[in-house]
Amino acid sequence: MNSSNRSFAAMFDGAPDRTGPVARHFFAPPPGLSGRTPPHPGHMLQSRFLAPSGMTQGELARRLGISRRRLNELLNGRRGITPDTALRLAVHFRTDPWLWTAWQASFDLHAAWRQLRRPQR
Repeated sequence: MNSSNRSFAAMFDGAPDRTGPVARHFFAPPPGLSGRTPPHPGHMLQSRFLAPSGMTQGELARRLGISRRRLNELLNGRRGITPDTALRLAVHFRTDPWLWTAWQASFDLHAAWRQLRRPQR
C-alpha cells in the first residue's frame, strides 16, 4: 500500500494521517478561516461596546429587555448570539444585525472545524 492509499484508509479507521494529500486539505483551515480562534461575540460586545459606554451589565440588560443572566452568559462566552439578540443589540448600538450574526457564525464555524479535525476515539 503506497502512502496515498494509507492516508485514504486512515480516514476510515479513525487514525488521522496528517501527511497525505487528502489530509493536508482536511486539516488545513478552509478558505475564509484562519488557524486562529476568532473572539467570541460576547468578548466583542464587552470590549467594543459595553466597556467604552461605561454601562453596567444590568443597565444594558434592562435596555435590551433581556435578563442579566442571559447577558452575563453571553459576555462570558457561555451563550451565543441568537437572531433575536442580534436585532436587540443592533437597535441599541445602531449597528447592523448582520454584524452580530457574522461574528457568531465565524466563531461557530471555527469551533465546528476544530471539532471535525479532532481525532475520533
